[in-house]
Amino acid sequence: MTLSIPLKQKIKKFALTYLTDWGIVLIVGLILYGLMIGSVLPKNTNVKLHEIATVDLQSPIDTVDTEATSAKKQEAIGSTPSAYAYNKNLGMIQVEKVGDLFDTISAVKKENKISSDSAQQDIDAAIASVKSRLADSSDAHLSNTTLISLITASGNDLQIAEDIASTSIYEAMNDKVGWNDLERVQNKAAASLPSSVLNDETRRALNEILDAYITANYSFDANATKQNKQEAARNVDNVVIHQGEVLVKKGELVTNDMIRQLKLVGLIDDHFNIIPFVGLLLFTGFITFAFWFEYKRFKEKHPTYSIKFIYIYAIIFAGAAAILKLCSYLRLTELSGIGFLIPLAMASLIIRILLSERIAIVSGILLAIVGSVIFGISTKAAIFDAPMGIYLFFSSLTGALVLKKRQARPKMIRNGGLIALVNVLVVLALLMFQNTPFTPVGTGLSLGFAALSGFLSVILTNGLMPLFETGFAILSPIRLIELSNPNHPLLRKILIEAPGTYHHSVMVANLAERACEVIGANGLLARVAAYYHDVGKTKRPKFFVENQLNGVNPHDKISPQLSRTIIVSHPYDGADILRHYRMPKEIIDIAEQHHGTTLLKYFYVKAQELSETPIDESEFRYPGPKVQTKEAAVVELADSIEAAVRAMKKPNPVKVNNLVKSIFNARLSDGQFDECSITLKELKSVEKSIDETLRGVYHSRIEYPKDLKMKKVNPK
Repeated sequence: MTLSIPLKQKIKKFALTYLTDWGIVLIVGLILYGLMIGSVLPKNTNVKLHEIATVDLQSPIDTVDTEATSAKKQEAIGSTPSAYAYNKNLGMIQVEKVGDLFDTISAVKKENKISSDSAQQDIDAAIASVKSRLADSSDAHLSNTTLISLITASGNDLQIAEDIASTSIYEAMNDKVGWNDLERVQNKAAASLPSSVLNDETRRALNEILDAYITANYSFDANATKQNKQEAARNVDNVVIHQGEVLVKKGELVTNDMIRQLKLVGLIDDHFNIIPFVGLLLFTGFITFAFWFEYKRFKEKHPTYSIKFIYIYAIIFAGAAAILKLCSYLRLTELSGIGFLIPLAMASLIIRILLSERIAIVSGILLAIVGSVIFGISTKAAIFDAPMGIYLFFSSLTGALVLKKRQARPKMIRNGGLIALVNVLVVLALLMFQNTPFTPVGTGLSLGFAALSGFLSVILTNGLMPLFETGFAILSPIRLIELSNPNHPLLRKILIEAPGTYHHSVMVANLAERACEVIGANGLLARVAAYYHDVGKTKRPKFFVENQLNGVNPHDKISPQLSRTIIVSHPYDGADILRHYRMPKEIIDIAEQHHGTTLLKYFYVKAQELSETPIDESEFRYPGPKVQTKEAAVVELADSIEAAVRAMKKPNPVKVNNLVKSIFNARLSDGQFDECSITLKELKSVEKSIDETLRGVYHSRIEYPKDLKMKKVNPK
């Protein structure tokens, strides 16, 4: 089974675009993963228990020391005192209970008519009645002897005993009485009983009553104690081991607690953990996706750019990351501040020149993030080196923004100086922000390396740009600006051999550049291509009207067919000349396509007049190809319009506008833009731009008189 040619072409196009793009992106991702993998590799240290540490060991991460935190919480719980509750109303309650006791005894005594002379049987019945009535009371545990003394006492003695008991209980429980103090308080209350008004029996009875009714009113509160201890534990902050914290100092004896902390932060780990590797994979995936997204966006805005730009972008991006890795090793040397020497701004400068400012800015941010990880690995103190990441960010951002729009090459003094200035200010700010002690040597080296980085970035950019331009045949803005130099051999050739063509080309360049900028095309490419588009006319300059300075037209002496051959050949002669001078393909294509398949109408009509038989129109058309890009379409329109306007007699804005519209309509109806991606809306914008530019050139002027006589004014 064989595939059809269109299907083969589609498969080939798919392979060259999507598969190639994704393949390059995957390679970039793998390179970044390999450069940053040190951040998740176990950072095992050569330390042993009860030996002297030979180096300072710092924590690479922030983590919570759960064991130390737990011990600290237990210490807080143990140091929290127990809670006690004070019931200040308990004294009155006990006084009321004593009153109930005496009221019950008085009631039983009255009912049974008990006196000191009553029979024992009646007394026992009275005691039983008292106990029965006090059965529900928690204090109904008085002895029979005490109850007999109270029942047989006279009414006056019983009242005195009640008053003394109530007063003694209230006074004893008016203050806090704990269980430890209860016996002392009871004894003190018993000792304070008045002996003058009480007999021995009543006194003994009151002693027992006081022991029974004086109780603790300040007791342990289990719930409050539990809550207090829990609150104390909650208020204990976690013991955090901070990133960069020195866990073992050089010269210290390694203890069990140090070993435990080293294991906790992963500096001593005998077990393989896949989670950090997965995390790095996700992190690298984010960086790679941002890399791919920016290139895809750039490609959509510049559809004419070839696939080679993904190779260029990948080489610059991955190469810059590799340089970051190399410089991270230099930072391990004893030379202070050498890490600031890294010329990351070089990558931003090259990307800005070859691709776009936006990609340069985004790439600078991504590379700064990658650099912070790589330098974090080199210090073995953290996963991210935030200060270095900040330095790299501002350095690369300056590299992306420092170039002017049409600057041919980064200038050593201006651009290098600006990058160096930003680098020095950022390093100075970081040193001050971190409260780093300033020393003449250390601070001076850091600032010196930062300044040197700016100039080194410009030097490397200027050195590497020709390699990219030559190796990938890139038409960069720098290359275009160099080609627009009037001293270029080809431009000098046009100026000397075909001066009319030269001035025509300059005018076409002005029209084309402004029109391209209006529609978002490459205006600089259109300008430079316009300079060279008619270089083929230098082969036979006198056969083109703009170079016929003496008024002699060679076409008057030859046939229309020969004139056609001469005129039609100039785009292809020009393409050959440009190839000989190894000019960029984009400029060669525009020179070859700038007439498309248009008709040489003047010579076609002339041939028709001289011929007796009809002549096929195709014989007097350019062989093509038609324009393939927006820039080529704009150059074609600008070329034909400028030539037509130049041939007009006494051009004015109305005549120019009508001519512009007629040429546009003729090109559209002739299908000259069928193979180009330019839209009708863009063509209308191009038409308007060219018309406005020509109005500025051919505007009406004041006609000055031939003789202007000045009148003399006599001073008064």
